[in-house]
Amino acid sequence: MKYILSAVLLMGLAFLAGCGSKDAAPQKGAGPAVGTSGAAASAALPAGLILAAAPEGAKDILEVKKSIKEGDEVVIRGRVGGDVKVFVGATMLVTDMSLQSCDMKPGDECKTPWDYCCDPPETIQQHRALVQLVGADGKTLKTSLEGTLSPLDIVVVKGKVYKAESSNFIINATGIFVEKKFKKG
Repeated sequence: MKYILSAVLLMGLAFLAGCGSKDAAPQKGAGPAVGTSGAAASAALPAGLILAAAPEGAKDILEVKKSIKEGDEVVIRGRVGGDVKVFVGATMLVTDMSLQSCDMKPGDECKTPWDYCCDPPETIQQHRALVQLVGADGKTLKTSLEGTLSPLDIVVVKGKVYKAESSNFIINATGIFVEKKFKKG
């Protein structure tokens, strides 16, 4: 539980520090940054996590958030993103497909288009979910999805809702299908 709360807090702080400043450097002690290796990325992903076919019944994050409760099984479809740092340990942010990333907006020259900084923070928060990998004991795994996935990839995530609050929507993933890898340009 401590790890989950820390990851959520770190992502929130990274968003506040990073949005609007395209060249913001990570703060000392702010947690792992994109590209970080070490303990958080030391273990392999669980067998069977990356799926060969998309789970049926995928819904938009906004739709799921309207009628979901903790413990429900869900299948969401979205784009990896929603902050400058979308991967922190065994967690990642996934944003509803209805929200356009900065690279989709004509004339935008954002260096981190996956942070959606062109939109107000409260809009971004409403459109995203935190996806985490947990073990049978409920603790966050010591691994990372970074490298297997990249910002702006389109994914379908199957899992169980851990938190069902609008501003704190967390899914414990049991399967992830990579629908489309992001290709710049």
